[in-house]
Amino acid sequence: MANQASERARYQPAPTADSSSRSAQPETSSNKQRQSPAEQAARLFAPEDIPTPPVVVRGPLISTPTADSPSPRRSAARPAVEDEAQTPKQSTLPPASPPPEVVPPGGEFQTAAVEIVLDQSERDAAERWNQERIERKLRGEYERAGKHLAEIVNDNLDAPLRLNAIRILGAHSTRPAFLSRIFAPYLSPLPPPSFLSATFDAGNSASSGPSQQPQQQTLRSLLKATRTLSDTLGQFDIYRGIEATLERSDSAFAEREDVDIVLRVKEAPKYFLRTATDVGDGEGSATGTAKIRNAFGGAETIEGNVSFGTRTKSAFQLKLDTPINSSTTTHADFSIFSAQRDLNFYASCNEASKGAMARLRTLTPFGVHEVAYEAVLREIGGIAPMASMSIREAAGPSVKSALSHTFTRDTRDDPFASTTGSFLKLKQANGLSRSEQEYAGLGGDAQFVKAEQEGSISRSLGGGYSASLSARSGFLVPLPAQTSSSSSDRRTSLFPDRYHLGGPTSVRQFRLNSLGPKDVGDYLGGDAYYALGASLLTPFAVPAVWRSPVARATEGGWWRNENLKGHWWVNAGKLIGSGQPYSSLVATLPSTTAGFGLVYRHSLVRVEANLGVPLVQTRGEGGVKGFQFGLGLSFL
Repeated sequence: MANQASERARYQPAPTADSSSRSAQPETSSNKQRQSPAEQAARLFAPEDIPTPPVVVRGPLISTPTADSPSPRRSAARPAVEDEAQTPKQSTLPPASPPPEVVPPGGEFQTAAVEIVLDQSERDAAERWNQERIERKLRGEYERAGKHLAEIVNDNLDAPLRLNAIRILGAHSTRPAFLSRIFAPYLSPLPPPSFLSATFDAGNSASSGPSQQPQQQTLRSLLKATRTLSDTLGQFDIYRGIEATLERSDSAFAEREDVDIVLRVKEAPKYFLRTATDVGDGEGSATGTAKIRNAFGGAETIEGNVSFGTRTKSAFQLKLDTPINSSTTTHADFSIFSAQRDLNFYASCNEASKGAMARLRTLTPFGVHEVAYEAVLREIGGIAPMASMSIREAAGPSVKSALSHTFTRDTRDDPFASTTGSFLKLKQANGLSRSEQEYAGLGGDAQFVKAEQEGSISRSLGGGYSASLSARSGFLVPLPAQTSSSSSDRRTSLFPDRYHLGGPTSVRQFRLNSLGPKDVGDYLGGDAYYALGASLLTPFAVPAVWRSPVARATEGGWWRNENLKGHWWVNAGKLIGSGQPYSSLVATLPSTTAGFGLVYRHSLVRVEANLGVPLVQTRGEGGVKGFQFGLGLSFL
């Protein structure tokens, strides 16, 4: 009841002047009048004046109300209620709000800013991610364009075309005759124009066979010819960046299907100069090389070398190399040379040589053939005071005029650390004797027949292991002197022509050229030898103690290098002196060594560091126990 009374009192309208005068009078039954529904509704739904906090709206053009300023809603609501009480049937809208005043933004709330800070690694990672995203997008566009182009080409591979001409742009220093011999096999004789083809065929039907008709050319055949031409020009090493395209022929007499192969090239630098320091085969040297490419416009190369070293005191060579008939497989070269070598590390003398050589090399499906003629003047001098009598007898000049043939076949996957393939090299040399002086036109003191063979075979065992077997042999047969009364009189070979064996690159754990006959402290070499070798290459790994625990977990606890391998080997060899029977090669055991070490495969040479010991050694030979270092191109 109390609540209902309070509610009624709450929603009772405010008294007016008339009502207050009437309320002063005593209330009678006549004064009690019943309210109409409109008055009751107006009384019930009249807005209540309840104090509320001011609403703050941010912005430079919105006024910020304060506690003292009247609320627009409050000032507009009360008159509406009074009007509704007096005129309940008339509805009026509240008055419009006053326009906002321009106030300074001093009453605004401060905004909160969030700043994301990245360190250098996170910024680099974000940059890499963005770069990879761009690259993926570009790669996708390229692949789509390439795929579209490939589809167009594949759909038209059998389209008939005719090669009208081959044009090369940028070959300013090359002779046209040289290029014409290269392009001639790709250019077939052009048939007559279409309006003369019937007359031409009728007049030549008796003399022309089917084999003489030009072969039908298509887009497929011309693309293949374009690729072959680019490869051929690249093998001469006179151009860089060869770009080949097929373009519509620009000839005024060209027909619809005529096209040209256009080759855009950039010539390689004509002059080349290099200096280097070389260490190998127990010798160190400083070398200077000068080269002229495309010297006369036909892919000729003029090359000069000068070197100074610890054992080769001085050496000079000038060589001219040229292709034969614009061929990439047949070359000829002519060279002159001079060398001064110090042989005191195995013989108490020096050797000086001057000469010339002409060679012809050709590549066949079976291998490389090389025919050479050499004329050289040798002189053994600089005899040491403690030299042996054999070296003193060999002192003096000698002339060699020799014709040789060399055949090489190499199918190895790597010439320095092969795992598969084989290698074979055969060399025969004939020294021209005095009886052939008139036939050859040149004479010489060296009269012999010489043959040398070298071969190896390699096989992969899996897991990074590979095994190889190798063998070398050589025979030198001195020819009898023509002035001798007995045809069976056998001459001894000259010291510069003999074989020498031993060293890090032949029979390991022997000093260089220290096998075979020996006179006092001089190793004299021999007329026949053989050498055998077996080796096992293994993966090499060492504990990576320098790595952090995190790096060990990700990269592994072992350090490996594909160019560094372990090496286990066994070598054997024997060399017999001049005048000894060839049967003595097998009469006694060969000198044998065994050991292990490391092999590093460099891009230019092979480097070995071995630890071994001679197992069988002939008295006087220069065996080495312990560590031996080797560097060279060809190892046993």
